[in-house]
Order: sequence, then structure tokens, then C-alpha cells
Amino acid sequence: MTDPIRQEITDARQRFDEACARLRPDLHRFCTRMTGDPCDGEDIVHDTLVLAFYRLAELRDPAALRSWLFRIAHNKCIDRLRARRRLDVLPDDTPDQEHPMDERLDRKQRTERVLANIVTELPPRERACVVLRDVLDHSLEDTAEIVGATVGAVKAALHRGRDKLERAEHAPPRPRRALPARHRDLIERYLVAFNRRDWDAVRSLLSADARLEVVHRSEGPFGNTYFTNYGGLAWPWKLALARVDGTESVVHFRQVDGTWRPHAIIQLAIDDDQITLVRDYVHIDYLLDSSVVE
Repeated sequence: MTDPIRQEITDARQRFDEACARLRPDLHRFCTRMTGDPCDGEDIVHDTLVLAFYRLAELRDPAALRSWLFRIAHNKCIDRLRARRRLDVLPDDTPDQEHPMDERLDRKQRTERVLANIVTELPPRERACVVLRDVLDHSLEDTAEIVGATVGAVKAALHRGRDKLERAEHAPPRPRRALPARHRDLIERYLVAFNRRDWDAVRSLLSADARLEVVHRSEGPFGNTYFTNYGGLAWPWKLALARVDGTESVVHFRQVDGTWRPHAIIQLAIDDDQITLVRDYVHIDYLLDSSVVE
């Protein structure tokens, strides 16, 4: 491919990404609630936009961009759910006590909080219809187009999904997913060393061929730049374990007006008691907007 053609494609992709930028948070919210995982949700958003760019000629009406992207994202989510192996939930040593739903939360927030707890139990069509209609305010007609169903089928799925959400809201809390015990000590040592900015100690926990992915920015072998960039962040930060929609995860917290707020997730892959891959979502500023972090 000649340089002018490559540059033309690069420029076109940049213009497309800019046109889709305002839609990304809602696409992510939808994909997160469909998959039950904010990182999976962001990966599907990325795949959706890549596919949409190369299929852009299929979009006859530019005004229909939002519904068209959601339809692609919905199909990607269904593919992911079909391919996913069912995982057993790992209970905590000490189950959490039930927290009553805050009556001040509006309907959208209440819906998302309950969905976070039962996302894997709600059938995909009911899940999609509830998120599109009750969280993202899509019309019945748009929802039907996105999920490939009739308006009547959407109404029926909404009725079933809302009924299950209503019952789940008052049900006892479900078991939470905890980190495997064999990995916990290594992850906790990583967090302590990282928070102390003891980069030599961090390196000692990485395998010789460990790889780093700063999601949507860079991917490759570990180098010093990652540590330098963290050391130079303009805001106070720390890494800590927290529950994200009930699953124990490594979370990047940033301090805003004296309060520690969840900012992003960092995924660690472990093999033979060493960290082999770090996936850092630090640049995805909407990643946890629709998640319950405890």
C-alpha cells in the first residue's frame, strides 16, 4: 500500500472515530450490561467500531448511525455470550451483607444496579431490551431494529425482563466472585510495590517475557515508559482491589476533591507465579461509569 493511500485511510478512520466519540460511552454501557464485564464491554466497543468502519458503505442514512452501531454491537455481544464458557462463581470467605437499595436512585440507576447482579441470569434478548429501552432511552422501534425482533416481541421481552429485575431487587444477595487464592498474594505484592513506585520490585514480579497493553494506545514488551508515565500522572492515584459489579478486580483510583473515585481497571494475567500480561484501561475515562464499584 502506497503512503498516500495509507494516509488517506488513516485520516478517514480518524474522522470516523471523531464522529463516533460521543456514542462510545452509551455503546460501552450497553456492551458492559450485555456481557457483565466493563473490560469485555470496551473490547466489544472497539471491535464494533473497527467493523463498522470497514462496512461504512452499508450505512445508507448517516442519521441512522447510532442505531446501526448498536445493532453491530448487539450482534458482537451475542457472539461473545455464545462463545463464552460458563464459569462457576467463586464465593467469598465472608458473604457480604445485603445492602438495601437506595430509594433516592432514579429508575435508570436502579435498573443498572440490579442488572449488575443478575446479568448472567437474564436471557440476552431480555437483557438487551431492558438496557436499550430503560437505561439508554431507545424507542421501541429502534430497540426492535437493533435486536432483530418485532415491536411486539420487544414489549414481551421488556415485560419479562422488568419482572425479573423487580424480583431480583428484593432477593438475597448473590455470591461474589473472588480472586483465586493462589493469585491473591502475588497481586497484593504487585499493588504494594506499584503504589510505592518501587519499579524494581514491580519488575521482579513480572515474567521475563511479560507484555503490556495500554488499551487503545500501545502493546508490546514491558519498558520503563509505563512506570515513568504513572509516576508523572497529574492526579493523586492508587491501585487497590475492589469489587466491580460483584467481581474482585484491580482498580485504578484517582483522587478528586479529596475523594478516591474508581477510574479504570487493570487486568493481570498470571502463569507459574509470575505476571505475564498487564492490560491497563487507564485511558478509557468512561469505563466504570455504569458499574457498581465497592
